[in-house]
This record gives sequence, C-alpha cells and structure tokens, in this order.
Amino acid sequence: MFQKITIFYTIKKKRLIYLITEIIVFGRGGQGGVTCAEMIAEAAFLSDFKGVSSFPSFGTERRGAPVEAYTRISSDEVIRTRSQIYEPDIVLVLDETVTDKEKIAKIKPNGILVVNTNKEPEKIVEEYNISEDITVVTCDLTKISLENDLIVDGLPVLNAPILGALSITLESISLETIKQAIRDHIKGEKGVLNANVADISSKNSKIRRGGKK
Repeated sequence: MFQKITIFYTIKKKRLIYLITEIIVFGRGGQGGVTCAEMIAEAAFLSDFKGVSSFPSFGTERRGAPVEAYTRISSDEVIRTRSQIYEPDIVLVLDETVTDKEKIAKIKPNGILVVNTNKEPEKIVEEYNISEDITVVTCDLTKISLENDLIVDGLPVLNAPILGALSITLESISLETIKQAIRDHIKGEKGVLNANVADISSKNSKIRRGGKK
C-alpha cells in the first residue's frame, strides 16, 4: 500500500471512494518532460495500478520552451479525465527557471517535490518557503546526465534521472519497476543507459522527509 505516498485526495462516486495521485512535471522542451510523465504512468501500470493517464499541457514538446506534463495514477479506478492538474500531489522540476513559489505552493499537504539542482533540500525549503509536511528531494541531475553521456543534440536528458530521484520517496512503485518502465519505453542500448542513470541518480539524491500534516 501507499506507506510513503500518503497524499491522495478522494473522489466520491456511487458511495465508493477512489484514490488518485496527481503529478506535474515542469521542464523545457528537449529535457524529456513529456516522456517522463509517460514513464511514470507505465511504471504505475507495471505496479498493478488500475488507472493511469499521462498527457502534456500544450501539444508536443518544443525545444527550449516551457513544458508541463501531467500524470494521474489510481490504485483502484480507471481514470477518464484529461483535465489540467492545478493542485498536484507530486511535482518534478527538471528546470528551476520554469517554476516559482506560486506553483510549488499548490502542492497538496504531505506532498512530494523533486528538483534538479545542486542545492541541498533545506535550501530549496528556504527559497520556496515550503511547509514541513512536504517531502523535498534534490539531485544534480544535469551533472549526472552529462557525466554519463545521456545527451541529445548537445543537451542533457533528464527524464530517467529524475525518476530515479523520485523513487527514493516511493514504496508502491519500486526503483526496479521504474527501470523496467524506462527500458520498455526506450528500446535497446539507450534504454539500458537511461535505466542505469536512474539508478545512479537514486543513489545520489538527498531528501528532507516531510511530516504528516
């Protein structure tokens, strides 16, 4: 069950309660944000989640332009909505320049924030005025991608690395399942490289665990 993701909201329908986790990926075109959202959904599906959905905010990625991508996963219900997410449970930041305090403040209580940065989690907490209930993970994913030649057209690709960083907060979706989803999505040697880099980022991530609110 969701021992670490205790951040679900409930939808009442026909006297039943369904659990959904909403995720936003912030980045720039070319960094792999849309693919990142897709691979989260694939990893959830491999982990026996009954409902998964993933889509970008505005069409396809344009290189260098701000990109938002969304994922919804549900433990017990097929997801039919494709509406934009405004108050996420989890936020993944591939590029700090496309997010701000206002966006971070919309994370639900007891949520998760993962940031590509060389800063300590406590520094991110201070800069964004993050409440004590939010779990914050930081990792210099750009450096890891460059060191491992995870580069496309001269730019570091950050989707697999940030999934590795996210994995240290999760129990319902394991790192090994995330790596399998990466290899399924990215075929051949590139998939193996991406999965290996996810493993490296998980081992180099730093975390400030939030307390329940």
